[in-house]
Amino acid sequence: MASKAVPALVRRFGGFATSLVFSTGINLLAIPFVISTLGKETWGELALAQATAAIFGIVVAFGWGTVGAALVASLPPHERAQMFLDSLVSRTYLFFLAAPLMFVTVLLLAKVEPLVAALASVGYVLPFAGASWFFIGQAKPWKLFLLDVLPQGMGLVIGVVMIQFFPQPLVFVLSLLVFNLVAVVLGGIGALTGAAQPPKADFRFFPAMKRLRDQKHGVIAAGTGSLNSNLPMLVVNQIVTAALPQYALADKLFRFAVAGFGPILQVIQGWIPEAGPSHSAVRIRKVARLTPAVGLLAGIFLAVLTPWASALFSGGAISIDYSLSIPFGLILGGVLVAQVVGLACLIPLGKGAALARSTAIGAAFNIPLMFVLGSLFQAPGVAWAVGIAELVVAGYQLAVVHSSLKHLAHEKGAAPLAD
Repeated sequence: MASKAVPALVRRFGGFATSLVFSTGINLLAIPFVISTLGKETWGELALAQATAAIFGIVVAFGWGTVGAALVASLPPHERAQMFLDSLVSRTYLFFLAAPLMFVTVLLLAKVEPLVAALASVGYVLPFAGASWFFIGQAKPWKLFLLDVLPQGMGLVIGVVMIQFFPQPLVFVLSLLVFNLVAVVLGGIGALTGAAQPPKADFRFFPAMKRLRDQKHGVIAAGTGSLNSNLPMLVVNQIVTAALPQYALADKLFRFAVAGFGPILQVIQGWIPEAGPSHSAVRIRKVARLTPAVGLLAGIFLAVLTPWASALFSGGAISIDYSLSIPFGLILGGVLVAQVVGLACLIPLGKGAALARSTAIGAAFNIPLMFVLGSLFQAPGVAWAVGIAELVVAGYQLAVVHSSLKHLAHEKGAAPLAD
């Protein structure tokens, strides 16, 4: 049985890795073209709009993007399509609330034309209404690639090609909007077709809003986590605007590194619950023990490679030194540990409240610390604040997992397992 499970996990990893390689490759290759065509200042403004969208996107995803994969993996197959359709109806209402608010925010923060701000607000928020988390929870990597990742990637490719002929940010964001919409539509169709029991849509507003109550822990975790990772760029824009392109590129490289770990996280999210309640604790323990070492190693690599990568992918237009790359390495290590322990371990343990609490604690450290250290040490100070907060989040989550596993062991009459 175990001999069959390993090849299945390898194939699953390979499928998720295909999405990663395609998405990361396209995004990395796009950076120098966008910077050289539109200028590093415009690229920085678009990156600021994207960071703003990540915050407003939390309202649209409303926790499903954070805990949805683990929830889907835990559900009987015949209930999954109905869960997705219910979430889609609720998220559609939230999208029409969030996009106009983001438009106003982008106009206030970024130096872009109103039409560009409007298209960016819709285009950058649309993916949060998609089905990526559903395909991850179903362990369907090829559906994720074909119906979600590929259309979004094509939007970026077409956008880069079009600005070579029409070098305007409007053309770029319009391409992203069109193809992101295609991804949402295709993902929805793929999630809802082939279900054993055809789902029934309930478009009534109040039931749609009532469903959000069950997502409170997920959305709190996603919201505070998003603030921890996206608010810093807004703070940099206010404290030291001239450093925005450098910080935006360091942040972009950091996100590529997080995305690089994505297939592993996606496999783990499905692997732990599918063992069933009796064996999940053993898998959680293994994952929680190994993840800190992986996070440390990944952080070191990012800190060392970022200065070299910044010159390469910006065509020499943007230079990042170790004063900024080292705290981003710390951020990466903390984020990887928090993602795996929080999403793949705490949710199967039924500790959604602890996940939400951990990110709230992180935000309580991060937000005031960003302004203090940012005022003293400029952009590197902001990055150090984020890194410290991420370590606090990861440490708290590991402590909760350890405590929960000891409690489970005592309940079963077994000796507590080694730390």
